[in-house]
Amino acid sequence: MLDTKPLILFFKYAIPSILSLLAISSASIVDGYFIGNYVGSIGLAAINISHPMLTILFGFALMFSVGSSVIVGKLMGENKKDEISNIFTKSIISISIIGIFLCLLIYFNLETFFNLFKVENILKEETLLYLPIILFFLPFLMTAIVLDYFVRVDENPTLSFLALFLSALTNIILDYLFIVKFDFGLSGAAYATGISYVIIIVILIPHFFSKKTSLKLIKPKGSWFNIINTLKNGFSEFINESSIGITVLVFNYIMLKNFGTQGVASYTIIGYLIMISILLSFAISDSMQPIFSKNYGARNFNRMKSFFKIASISILLIELLMTILILTIPEILINLFLKDSEQETRKITLEFITYAWPAFLFSGLNILITSYLTSIQKASLSAFIAILRSLVLPISAIFILSSIFGNIGIFMALSVSEFITFLIAIKIFMKNNPNLIHLRFINL
Repeated sequence: MLDTKPLILFFKYAIPSILSLLAISSASIVDGYFIGNYVGSIGLAAINISHPMLTILFGFALMFSVGSSVIVGKLMGENKKDEISNIFTKSIISISIIGIFLCLLIYFNLETFFNLFKVENILKEETLLYLPIILFFLPFLMTAIVLDYFVRVDENPTLSFLALFLSALTNIILDYLFIVKFDFGLSGAAYATGISYVIIIVILIPHFFSKKTSLKLIKPKGSWFNIINTLKNGFSEFINESSIGITVLVFNYIMLKNFGTQGVASYTIIGYLIMISILLSFAISDSMQPIFSKNYGARNFNRMKSFFKIASISILLIELLMTILILTIPEILINLFLKDSEQETRKITLEFITYAWPAFLFSGLNILITSYLTSIQKASLSAFIAILRSLVLPISAIFILSSIFGNIGIFMALSVSEFITFLIAIKIFMKNNPNLIHLRFINL
């Protein structure tokens, strides 16, 4: 990471990361395809009702993953080997215990959640076929995410790709068997997804017992308070994911109130399309984090600048391509997730796309800047951008714009919030770019 040519290293890390997240996103989209076509729009709505709680738990896993791997990456860059395995072990133990506790907490309070957000009748019944099963498997995913980040910071991105690819392939095959062949419906989708989570751990865990690894599972040493530093550094990722969950809750509530179950299903389809763009951008940003952090530790600021430039250009190209596809073939994309009879959901989704497409142009660069700030341990600035993008601006926009423009304002909220976030993020980045950081180190 410290001496390979930037473009070569970018492709070494970015390509496996992109392929990995493409595999994961394709599995999720295939979920949507099978559920939309074999269960119906009520099934899509049930998944989206479950989504907020899952993103909050996913955010906890990312907080440990990003926070601890960035610190370990910096320690590797500084050639400080003593604490590396200690931080790794404590992170794995912590996320496993927290994952089990949080999933149990949510499981025993599902009725409160349904009452709070007016989830009733058949939508509640369908959600209960899916969510409890996913909660059982989610601690496996949370642990797998942390393992995956450490595999990549230990310079084995290919294994990370293999684990996520095989997990996605398992999910797709089991979706077909459980939903189409055995007609298990939403329960089948939940079991398919859950089993695919376990596959990731099975593939990754041998890496940490190999001779080549720098990271070992050891008996934890010293105070556990040092794990707080990892949480602080990864807090922006938690804010980002959990805020998305809260925002989805609000959007679901508004869509349910204004458009009924078809509105929630429509928002789910939009979410699938946006997810592809965001995951590709996140893959590039995420693959750069260990590279940024190691070069930051080694004070290779010109290399950091080169990597940021390459990542920015790549993300812009992806965003432009996704925007073109959304604008030119929206009906083809929507039809992947709906039966021919779901005309009302199709109509709402097409109108939603008309006003939501500009979000694709700015979301990727916003994600890259927050990842960059996290990797140079500017956690508070990264968290500030993340909470603006994922919580404050979308929720503010949906209420303000809907009061001015009615239902159209609901559809505009995502685009407006991403654009405003972009303006703020660029200003913050310019004050913390590699050139200025270099000057600060020189002046110390």
